[in-house]
Amino acid sequence: MNSTKVKLPIAVNWHLEPRCNYRCKFCFAHFAGVKKETAYDAAALLSGLCERGVKKITFVGGEPMLDRRVDTLIPLAKKMGLTTCIVTNGTRVSRRWLESMSGHLDWIGFSIDASSDVTHAKMGRGTAGEVTRGESAHLTRCLESWSIAKELGYGLKLNTVVTAHNKDDDMNSLVKKLSPHRWKVFQVLRVEGENEDTWDSLAVSPEEFSSWCKRHARLDPVIEPNELMRGSYCMIDPLLRFKTDAGGKLFYGRSIAEVGIDEAWQDIVNRGFSNDTFIKRGGVWSWNQ
Repeated sequence: MNSTKVKLPIAVNWHLEPRCNYRCKFCFAHFAGVKKETAYDAAALLSGLCERGVKKITFVGGEPMLDRRVDTLIPLAKKMGLTTCIVTNGTRVSRRWLESMSGHLDWIGFSIDASSDVTHAKMGRGTAGEVTRGESAHLTRCLESWSIAKELGYGLKLNTVVTAHNKDDDMNSLVKKLSPHRWKVFQVLRVEGENEDTWDSLAVSPEEFSSWCKRHARLDPVIEPNELMRGSYCMIDPLLRFKTDAGGKLFYGRSIAEVGIDEAWQDIVNRGFSNDTFIKRGGVWSWNQ
């Protein structure tokens, strides 16, 4: 067996939790087949990532705040020298939790797609009960949590997905008020087996996406059209498998728990992961500021 350690991208997204309490129509991280947890040594895993050049880890889902381990994993990752981040829908972010994570968690990413919850409801951005009623209180919840996180000095990252439902929205006033340290804007991405059933009601053309981006250009968002998203993220799923969407359909490699980080990552490299595209889309940025 080759004892040389692979070189990983410096930023990793760990899809820690497969479950989600939201029903976003555009989601491509359902993890429908994941019904169990994989036993692992968290310290060994995080240490192994660090040894292979990882500098930042982002805990994502599903909804990562549904996972009971997140409160111990964040401090552990920080102790190992990693920049720590979580991307959440905000439903379980409280002042008490934010205060408990102070000094351990560097960045919080909130997913906000529109200037009103009327639009969020159309996108399914809300809890199951809300979406069933055609409602959403997502923006209201996020604004409250954002305000507390800002007060406590967290790095604040805003994520927005542009779909047919919000392509004509104007978020300038909202985002100016929020004043995020970083704003990432994604063109809704079709992933086979994940969101094709709702795709016809979601898709935006390159021209429509470009128009949305021009409308918000003065706020300098980081733009990710589909061609920069595919095959450019280093992602670990809840079963400790690296995954990639390089071919338009999610591919899962072998589990790190079974074959180790190096062989597991080689599965993804063989499927077309592009470090050049990772760099081009802004995968490396000043997260230590």
